[in-house]
Amino acid sequence: MVRTVLEKMVDLATAGFGLVAALAWNDLIKQVIQDFIAPYVPKGWGLFSMVLYALVVTALAVWVTSYLGRLVAIRKDKEEDRAEGAALDEAPQPLVLRSEDIEEAIFRAMVRFRKMDKE
Repeated sequence: MVRTVLEKMVDLATAGFGLVAALAWNDLIKQVIQDFIAPYVPKGWGLFSMVLYALVVTALAVWVTSYLGRLVAIRKDKEEDRAEGAALDEAPQPLVLRSEDIEEAIFRAMVRFRKMDKE
């Protein structure tokens, strides 16, 4: 229960910081368009600035999400390769019984048997 609550809190905090970061980028892009592009566009073209803003934000979102998707895919491939390598390393080894192990097991069984007889 505590783990689930903690995981949800981490998810909500991450989403909250993501929203704050998105709003900061939003303000930055708006300011760049206002400072560097709007002076070169005629006065009645406010709609053009909004369309340009939407295109810039969309292009940025597509680029970031595709880049992050590639990073996740690369990371997943590496983890799968490690898991396969570990599975090969951890292949079941044949059981090898040494005579010393057998003698020790017999000795311990005899000691336990004697203790049971005494009780």
